[in-house]
Amino acid sequence: MQGSIHVGSIAGMRIDINYGWLIILVLATISLAAGWFPEAIQGLGSGVYYILGFSAAILLFVSVLAHELAHVLVARACGLPVKSVTLFIFGGVSDLDSAPRSAGTEFLVAAIGPVVSLIIGTASWLLAFLVSGYSALPAAILTYIGLANVLLGLLNLVPGFPLDGGRVLRAIIWRVTGDLRRSTHWAARLGQVIAILFIFWGIVQVLSGNRFSGVWLGFIGWFLLTAARSADASVALKTMLRDARVADAMRPIALSAPPTMSLQELVENFLPPGVRTVPVVQREQVVGLITVADVERIPRSHWEEMPVGNVMIPLARLRAVAPEESLTSVLPLVSGRDMNQLPVARHGRVVGVISREAIMSYVEARHRPEIPEIPDDRNWENDRRREMKQITAPLPTQPQMQPQAQAQTPAQTQAMDITDHYEPM
Repeated sequence: MQGSIHVGSIAGMRIDINYGWLIILVLATISLAAGWFPEAIQGLGSGVYYILGFSAAILLFVSVLAHELAHVLVARACGLPVKSVTLFIFGGVSDLDSAPRSAGTEFLVAAIGPVVSLIIGTASWLLAFLVSGYSALPAAILTYIGLANVLLGLLNLVPGFPLDGGRVLRAIIWRVTGDLRRSTHWAARLGQVIAILFIFWGIVQVLSGNRFSGVWLGFIGWFLLTAARSADASVALKTMLRDARVADAMRPIALSAPPTMSLQELVENFLPPGVRTVPVVQREQVVGLITVADVERIPRSHWEEMPVGNVMIPLARLRAVAPEESLTSVLPLVSGRDMNQLPVARHGRVVGVISREAIMSYVEARHRPEIPEIPDDRNWENDRRREMKQITAPLPTQPQMQPQAQAQTPAQTQAMDITDHYEPM
């Protein structure tokens, strides 16, 4: 996931840490070293307090990892493969190969996280009580871990999406309505309201003099607000793409580069603005893809001599998609990475490319409000011309009395009637 650091793997599952968590690690270490541990244990040096603060922050990270692994274990038990986990402030995000198939599965996967946090918190408090008579250092650390996990569990029970409590609420609404899209929308809206309340309470705390608590609450609210909006938009997008296939949005290969072209010519004279990936074609066959990121890894002084074929990603290393695949399964493949295009292959032959931009263009075109067609029997130009002539026509003058004419024949009378009722076009 973008904005994350890979730290390892567990049972074939990738573990990443969001950059925001590193900020929390630093803030938690400073806060614990300056406040919690000096109050719990007096007379130690500042270096020792910072070591204790860092140790407690790492244990909190392990607790959050256990919270998220509980989600993963239940998800796998319910038949939902998990490829990776990205840890955030209040838990993590699991990269599921497929969405929960039922409201019951969603409920179980969501509820287990806060339960594990509350169990860890209670167990930490019990251990702190048992060791408090022997050593104050582990007792202080365990007390903090217990408090942090209980607060983490309670916070995740708040019924605001995407917190676990919001997912539990979504599962309940989903079970009642049978509509995943509607239940996600309602849970996300409630999550946004709760996030705004956090931000408002943080502002009140700052104005009251509690700057650290206020900033912390505001940060929590901002995180929840962003995540709720993102989750709502993500589910809405997947709903729009539910029946769409790659063939509906893919684009034929209109731009390609030969493998003998130099990187300098590719960047300066060939690559259009905004295009970051170009197929490499040799003898009418796609042999790979060249991306801007690949070019940027080469020193600029070598661009003139370096051919595209030496830098491109060979086709064998690419994840080719089929025209029959669903866009919902392909969208994650072209998101979260620099290469925003993938080759589309049929029977081993590349027939086009699919990109994030192509998918978004397809969504906009498919869900653009339809313009009603103008009936064929209506001529707007003639109608407008008639209206303008009526507006600019001179006002009628008063009719003058004419001397009585001689008797008219019926044909003449009919002609006058037609003339009297004629309107200029």
